[in-house]
Amino acid sequence: MVYDISQGCRTPAFAGVLNGIEGFEKMKKADYSERLAPAGLILLGLMGPELPLIPPTLATLAPGYPPRSGAWPRSVVRTDVPDFVTRANDGWLDLSRKGGLFGDDREFLVAVEIREDDWWWAHVKLAESWDIMGAGSASALGSGFGVPEFAMLSLAGDVIVCGTAGESMIGSVLLNGFRDLTDLRELADWKASWPGTPQRERMAARRWLESIGR
Repeated sequence: MVYDISQGCRTPAFAGVLNGIEGFEKMKKADYSERLAPAGLILLGLMGPELPLIPPTLATLAPGYPPRSGAWPRSVVRTDVPDFVTRANDGWLDLSRKGGLFGDDREFLVAVEIREDDWWWAHVKLAESWDIMGAGSASALGSGFGVPEFAMLSLAGDVIVCGTAGESMIGSVLLNGFRDLTDLRELADWKASWPGTPQRERMAARRWLESIGR
């Protein structure tokens, strides 16, 4: 099942997009484009390493830190429903649009593995035909068809959407206002200080903390 949405254009919040962060071009940029294509994501480049974005590994942990309201907005579908992938795609689109992951330009960021255990943000655009929860999760965005395991970020860096999968349900969770979470900031500080954290992630965590005044 694929989905169509209307076209539009908007200036990205971040202009610092690189087509080749250290080693990226050598690690087969074409392969990244090919892997993202089944999801309907058009690769535009990789975000510059100097940008103060929350590290992808930290973004994937953020849903575990609830807001003061008690719960992040979610879209969840049971996998015993025949059209569960279709419904999960619909839920992702509705959550992402209303929550501010992207606007009319359909552009946002998605986490990609630069090298083993080293992740960063790729700038992508949602094509007119797409399938995040099905074909996308079977390629770059999960561990199988209907098993989403992705992290996405708005161009402004203030909205996270993560794919979730359990024994009987799949869906999406949206986070905004996560910069104000004390526990998440403390985790970022620990990651920035711990020698075992990959260097790129340590530096990214520190830049992100500095950008939010922590």
